[in-house]
Amino acid sequence: MLEFLLIAAVGLLVGVINGMAGGASVISFPVLLATGISPVSAAMTNSIGITPANFFALISIRHRIKELAREYAKLIWISITATILGAVALINVPPELFEKIVPFLLLFATLSLLIKVKPKIDPRLQVKENIGIAASGFYCGYFGPGQGVMVIAVLARDARRTTLDLNPAKNLIVGCTSIVSNVIYIFSGLVHWPFVLALLAGSTVGGTLGGRGATRMNPNFYKGLVLVTGLGASAWLFAKYLL
Repeated sequence: MLEFLLIAAVGLLVGVINGMAGGASVISFPVLLATGISPVSAAMTNSIGITPANFFALISIRHRIKELAREYAKLIWISITATILGAVALINVPPELFEKIVPFLLLFATLSLLIKVKPKIDPRLQVKENIGIAASGFYCGYFGPGQGVMVIAVLARDARRTTLDLNPAKNLIVGCTSIVSNVIYIFSGLVHWPFVLALLAGSTVGGTLGGRGATRMNPNFYKGLVLVTGLGASAWLFAKYLL
């Protein structure tokens, strides 16, 4: 029971931060690993458990969801197609190989928070954007933590998008992408359902709170929290699986 409550509390924290900006699933992933489940199982459980945060974060701008869906339809489908490939790859990768890769993936996800984006007008922007979203979609299916930060980094390069547009667009793209990869995970037999329920309970509430507070957040607070947790967890995984 104590373990369930702890994971639910982590889900709440992750939901708040993901609803506001993204990247916080690097916190919940190592917590799941610490319970003793395999890295592949932890990646799938983590993905299913925190997905609601992205959709509940949209409640505060629900009147714009149809508009956003039309505007970003192409990018959503590109991301969904790529995440199918990533999810299939995750299911079929040998567990011992994934254990060697996962410390690097978590470190990459953590450091992605440091990406600085300078919006600009680029004649080849659409092609680069499609490639970037496809890469983030594949990453979502194969691992997941940090995808939201990657999506914002891609979308923010278009100078025509405002800061207030980026977060809702990110939540919609990541949410739709995660649903597809999660359906594939469900049939893998590797999902730890008690932990999924704990994360769902926390992230649902957290995502709602995060979406409402997105415009009032202090970005340095969540970045610092995620960076410290992610770097610490990466060091632990390097020691656990590579030393």
